Amino acid sequence: KNWIPVISHSRNTMETLVAMGVPVEQAQGYLEMAGGNAEMAINLWLQMSGMDGGGGMGGRSSGSDPKSKLGWDVPDWYSLVWPEVANIPDSWIKQGMAFDQKVPIGIVQPKNGPCGVLAAVQAVLISQCRKKENFSEKYKPTLVDLTEAITAMLSQGSKNGSPIRICTWAGKIGQEVKVTEAKSVEEARKAVGENIKLFQAEGGCVLLVYSAALTRGVDKIKKDIVSEGGEGPLTISAHGHWLCTSELVSLLIRGKAGGNVGAYSQLGGAPHDWNMKLEVGLLTADEGKQGMIVCDSLKTPSAPVWLLHGGDHFTTLWSNADLKEGKGTHTLYHWNGLPPGGPRLSEIKAVAKYGEAPKAPKKRVDTYKKPQPGEIESVVQAHPEDKKKRPDMYDTWRYEVMLAVEDKSVKGPERPKDLPPEPKFKQGSITPGPWRCRTCYANRFKTMYFKLNPAGATKCEGPCGKSREEAGWSIWLDFKELPRSQQSVIHQREAPKIKKILWTKWPGAEITYNDDTDFGGTPPSA
Repeated sequence: KNWIPVISHSRNTMETLVAMGVPVEQAQGYLEMAGGNAEMAINLWLQMSGMDGGGGMGGRSSGSDPKSKLGWDVPDWYSLVWPEVANIPDSWIKQGMAFDQKVPIGIVQPKNGPCGVLAAVQAVLISQCRKKENFSEKYKPTLVDLTEAITAMLSQGSKNGSPIRICTWAGKIGQEVKVTEAKSVEEARKAVGENIKLFQAEGGCVLLVYSAALTRGVDKIKKDIVSEGGEGPLTISAHGHWLCTSELVSLLIRGKAGGNVGAYSQLGGAPHDWNMKLEVGLLTADEGKQGMIVCDSLKTPSAPVWLLHGGDHFTTLWSNADLKEGKGTHTLYHWNGLPPGGPRLSEIKAVAKYGEAPKAPKKRVDTYKKPQPGEIESVVQAHPEDKKKRPDMYDTWRYEVMLAVEDKSVKGPERPKDLPPEPKFKQGSITPGPWRCRTCYANRFKTMYFKLNPAGATKCEGPCGKSREEAGWSIWLDFKELPRSQQSVIHQREAPKIKKILWTKWPGAEITYNDDTDFGGTPPSA
């Protein structure tokens, strides 16, 4: 499946500058000149090294033969877009913006790779079309609709009167392009409209990427990427495919190639948000998985239309109606154009009994709180027999949990007094059967010892060698016995990906889908 790093690889300022080829002494100098401000230090280097250009298209590399091994004149900006100077894979070359015959609102994606581009187009298209009186999930977009969406995406990359650039193939698809420069949105709309069938046809997805990249400009894209803690190019090579990055998705939906979708800067932790002109947002499973909070403009866009990122694929979610109330039952529609989970349009009901997620705190908050003795420190595993008997009913399983004990080596803030206390559990009497040593479990990553002690053992056979009473052991609890905080941990481990994503917007909502029987009972793939 497709994959993008939603949060670009984070580095501190010194590491970022050194990685870009700046000597350590100079990197330290930039940091000092910036008064310790991380982002300012990087911007200073970009300015002084001549990389903060005004959106130029970039020329050809003067230090290399323009006739590459590919047999055609490759521009130097090619390596800013693609992970290597090689022929573009069929997954990109054959990808256009053709709509599904059964679900005319959905763009079809035959192969892995360009899902982020297609989801961006899909989201912008829907955000514009849903304003029409006759709009519904059955709406059939016109070529004019697609023209408007592409024009809106490209025009936001133009700044201070710089031209909007529209690319078409000069000859063979995947090789050299012809660039038309538009001085206004009206001119851009006309140029896109005249070539809209090229965007729909094979190679159209690549033309959109090139047009967006050249409109923004090579130098500005480089600056965008580095300023938010990322690294180029706009696509990566992984699992045998060329895949979208968050920087590319950002370029398409906000006209800037910064890939940090989080609510805090990766270079210092200052509050961070996207300035969105297009009425689309983004939700990601990484929020629950990594503890990252998506910035407010993406989580709550001006229209209820989102790109969904499941960690390895992009899809699109929207509501036909405005969602003015956080609580209540929301009817949503989800499109996935990639087999085997698609093409599929799903109607989703989200009963948001707890409302929607609040805005991100102004300061990054450390959510870890040192557990008190008797509280659940961690969930070890689900009971194998329960998983086998009821594979899709994780909220009926038993779970092995480890209780916390007083440990001065464990650091972390105490639980605030104004928060309700976590439930506490007793160790209980010795139970028959194999048992897991609590002391050895606490040090498992140091000792790499993960074994259970055999039934009847009164002393741990692991590194600690303590008696069972002294060492302690894990206990088993039903899902319904777990505190809500630990139930949330289980939800993140076991729930379908689509639910994990929607819970970042509507925490604890009841999620159902109307078409699960059409796909063998499987939830929508995100």
